[in-house]
Amino acid sequence: MIKPTLVKGFQHFIHDSQIAFRQLLKAMSEPGTLVSVNSPDPIDHLNASTFAICQAMLDQQTPLWLSPYFHTTNIKHNLHFHTGVSIIDESQQALFALLCPDDLDSFADLSQHFSKGTNEYPETGCTLIVQVGSIKDDLSDEGNLRLTGPGIETAKFVSISDLPLALLDYLSNQTGERNASFPLGLDFIFVDQTHLVCLPRTTQVEVL
Repeated sequence: MIKPTLVKGFQHFIHDSQIAFRQLLKAMSEPGTLVSVNSPDPIDHLNASTFAICQAMLDQQTPLWLSPYFHTTNIKHNLHFHTGVSIIDESQQALFALLCPDDLDSFADLSQHFSKGTNEYPETGCTLIVQVGSIKDDLSDEGNLRLTGPGIETAKFVSISDLPLALLDYLSNQTGERNASFPLGLDFIFVDQTHLVCLPRTTQVEVL
C-alpha cells in the first residue's frame, strides 16, 4: 500500500482561512466578480487555489463528495487531515462536491445527483466546486456567460473554459429545472489556477 504524502496547508490556518473565506463571501455576494485564493501547495492535480477553498469551507460538519478525478489517496488524506471533512460515497448526501468539467459531462440531470435542499432548509443545497482551465472577467473564445440578478448592478460577463453542454443547459435554465425549483437549487464555485467566480442559484445565466 502506498503511503499518502502530506502537503502543506495554510501556514496560519485561522488567519489564512478567514482571508480565503472573506474572498469567497465577496464572490458569492457579487456573482461574476473574480477573486484570488491560494494555498502553499497543490495536492496531486488539485490546484492550490482549489485546496484553499476546501480549507476555508470544509470541516467535520460538511460532508464532501469527490468525483473520480479527485478520488485519490493523497487528496482524500490531505483534505481530511487539514479540514476534518468526511468524504462520502453518496453524492445526494453531500453539502459540497468537488469535480472537473469532464465529470459534469456525464450528469444528464444534476439535480438527480446532488441535493437541492429541502423546503424547510433550502440552504442545505449542495455547493459544487468545479476546477476548470481558466476564468476571465471578459469575453473570450469559449464559455462566455452574461450574468444578472441579485448582487449585480446591471450585468456582468465572464468566460469559464471547458464547461460541458449539459452544465451550460442547466445554468441557463434550458431544461427549466433551475428556475422551477427555486429557492431550492445548487450553487457553483468555479476555480482555475489562481481565481474563482461564484454562480449562486439566484444568478440568471445567459450563454453567449
